Amino acid sequence: MKIFVWTLAFCVVALYSCQKVIEVELNPSSPKYVITGNITDQPGPYEVKITSSINFDEDNNFPTVSGARVYVTDQNNSSTDTLTEVAPGRYRTHVWTGVPGHTYKLVVMLGSEVFTSVSTMPAPQGLDSLYTKPATFGDGTDVVAVYDDPVGLGNYYHLVLTIQDSLSKEIYLHNDKINNGSRVTHVLSNDIDIKTGDTIIVKLQCIDADVYDFYYSLDQALKQNSAVISNPKTNIRGGAMGYFCAHTVRTRSFVLK
Repeated sequence: MKIFVWTLAFCVVALYSCQKVIEVELNPSSPKYVITGNITDQPGPYEVKITSSINFDEDNNFPTVSGARVYVTDQNNSSTDTLTEVAPGRYRTHVWTGVPGHTYKLVVMLGSEVFTSVSTMPAPQGLDSLYTKPATFGDGTDVVAVYDDPVGLGNYYHLVLTIQDSLSKEIYLHNDKINNGSRVTHVLSNDIDIKTGDTIIVKLQCIDADVYDFYYSLDQALKQNSAVISNPKTNIRGGAMGYFCAHTVRTRSFVLK
C-alpha cells in the first residue's frame, strides 16, 4: 500500500482561500488528479484548482496540472463559462455571480479523460448572532453561532471560523434531520488561543447533500486513529478526487471585548 498526499482548497468566498493538507490511503496506482472548485452567491471570479496526488515518500510539493479544458455551465439558463488558466493549475471564471436555486455543472478535460460534477446552490440562510463561551472541555474559548433552520427537510450547513488570521482546522457541519425548522445553537470548538481584541469571523455556507457527504467523510477520515486513512467521498465523476461546490455565504464578525 502507498499513501498519497493531496491538497484541498477550501475557497470560502471569491479571492479568499486556505489549504489543508490531507493524507489518504489509496490502492497502489498512478497518482490521481485532485479537483477543487467553488461557485458562490458572492461576486466572482471563482477558481477551479487542479493538482496531482503524490507518493508519501516524495517531496511535499504538489504538482499543479496545466493544460486542462475547464467549463462551468449554469444548467438553469444553459450559459457556459470557459475558464482561463491564470497560473499553473488555477482556472478562473469570468463575469459570473452564482444564483441560489441554480444547478452548476463542472467539466474538466485532460487529454482523453473527462471529469464532471454537478452541484445545486441552496437558498441562503443568515447568521442571527455570534458569541463566545468558556470551552466545554479544557481552558479555551468556544465560539457559538446561532441561526434558524427553515421548515422542510434537506438543509445542510458548513461553517468556517477565523480568529484574526488563524483559520480553525475543525470541520463544522450541521444538517436538519433531527431539529428541522428549529433555531440552531452551533458550538464551534477550536484550538485557537482567543484573546481580548481578536476579531472573530464566521462564514455560514449552505451546501447541498453531496458536498455535505464529502465534508462529513473527510472529517471522519481525519479523526480516524489508524494507520489506514480512507478516502473522503467525492462528487467528482470520472476517477478524480476532490469536490465541486455551489454554495451561499453569509458572514458575521465581532471583536471580542
